[in-house]
Amino acid sequence: MDQKKVEKWMGMKRETKEHWKKADDYYDKQLFGEITEDYISRQGSKLSEKVMYLVASVGTSYEPIALNISLMKPEKVLFLYTKESSDVLDKVVEVCKLPPSKYDKKQVSDVDVLDIYQEIKHSYLEWGRPEKMYIDFTGGTKAMSIAVALAGSIINVQLVYVGSNNYLKSLRKPGPGSEELHLIANPLEVFGDLEIEKAYKLFDEYNYAGAAEILKELKRKIPDPSIRTRLENAYLLACAYEKWDALDFQPAYDSMKELADNLSRDSHTIHHMSDADVQKLKQQKEMLQKLTDIRQCILEKQNEKILDTNDLIHPLMATMLQNARVREKQEKYDMATLLYYRLLEMIGQRRLYGYGLYASRMDYGKLKANPDRTPNMATDSGEANQKELGKCLEMIRSEIFKKKGMNFLPDPASLLDIFLLLGALKDDLFENRENTVRQLKRIRKMVYLRNNSIFAHGLGPVGAAEYAEFSKFVENLFRDYCRIEKLDYKKLEQNIERVFPPKNQGR
Repeated sequence: MDQKKVEKWMGMKRETKEHWKKADDYYDKQLFGEITEDYISRQGSKLSEKVMYLVASVGTSYEPIALNISLMKPEKVLFLYTKESSDVLDKVVEVCKLPPSKYDKKQVSDVDVLDIYQEIKHSYLEWGRPEKMYIDFTGGTKAMSIAVALAGSIINVQLVYVGSNNYLKSLRKPGPGSEELHLIANPLEVFGDLEIEKAYKLFDEYNYAGAAEILKELKRKIPDPSIRTRLENAYLLACAYEKWDALDFQPAYDSMKELADNLSRDSHTIHHMSDADVQKLKQQKEMLQKLTDIRQCILEKQNEKILDTNDLIHPLMATMLQNARVREKQEKYDMATLLYYRLLEMIGQRRLYGYGLYASRMDYGKLKANPDRTPNMATDSGEANQKELGKCLEMIRSEIFKKKGMNFLPDPASLLDIFLLLGALKDDLFENRENTVRQLKRIRKMVYLRNNSIFAHGLGPVGAAEYAEFSKFVENLFRDYCRIEKLDYKKLEQNIERVFPPKNQGR
């Protein structure tokens, strides 16, 4: 920079308006070009990316805005100006030689924060929600600065301003060559912790959709790479659980697999999940992978295959159990009751299928009774077997319903029908005759509880006490089922428990 020109400008008289105008003209025509070149050479290294979009609040000086536009060369600029600063805006456009296609201008109130914020938001949406937007708030009113900060807390922006450690008050300008570009940390670096806490609170409440929505934005905006990685993993976990709860197994598996891959890749550098949680997530990924086959079975109308395949029916049962427990913690007892009811139904359907009977389409000619327990139903005569089953069924019904003449074989079989049939077949779920009748009466009572739910045939909600009785009964029966099927109930229970993101995600 030509120091003689600087000295001449600094020594010029400023006693009258004419003197000031002469000094300003000299500054504009002789100095500012060199100041701009010097600014670009000194500050250019501070920019690590191409600036596509710039919002600039226009104050009483054109220089800082013109310096940044010359340095950044944005594809599009939005000028926010007031009635008092319109002349300064014209000066910026003139100095930077901006064609009309390169900028928009919006006159805003100098005191209305929301008015200014709305203009920033409008341009953000009009520009297609860019990955990052730069905002220069060097000039403008305090309201403009507040609006910029507000936008920065919501939109991913880079705040910048031009400062100087050598401001010449008497000349009302920075000392030439002292201009510095300052990049302000994204406001989310300051306020992000609050948003993270909000997301994790929703996660703790099993509101995975709400948590995922917040985490999706945070993982994109937070600049710290280690925090961003953790938020990405928390987001994938929320997505997996949200889809799993909705029984949408393929996208649930996709998210869980991506999470597992991330944890495996970063295992040597990022330690934000315990080994126990990582192992549990691995088990859940494997469970979800098996569950993805269910959709194909349904499309191919092979529903019976689901009941016949351990790797399908048992993860599906575990899903019902876990989902019911989640609804319970949310105090959604009616929905939890339906899920427990479905688990109870699956237990019965699976056991009944072991005798060759499919509840949705009963073909009693395929009956395969246990010859040790019911030899009269295990003969070579299918007709005799069915007749004997009908007799046993009638005896059980008469004890439970206190009615006679109920000798019929249901098709299809309801939940209560299924367990009545299992009782007649002396299934392992029923240890003895006395136990069979008593247990079937309890199942009947539980069915009535579900039927009285507002989600079934009733008009009122399920109460906490009624729900507790029902859930305890189903879980105890499921334990018996697991024992009979040689499943490790405790391990299954542990594997399906939800994992929560560690809370130490901040700095």
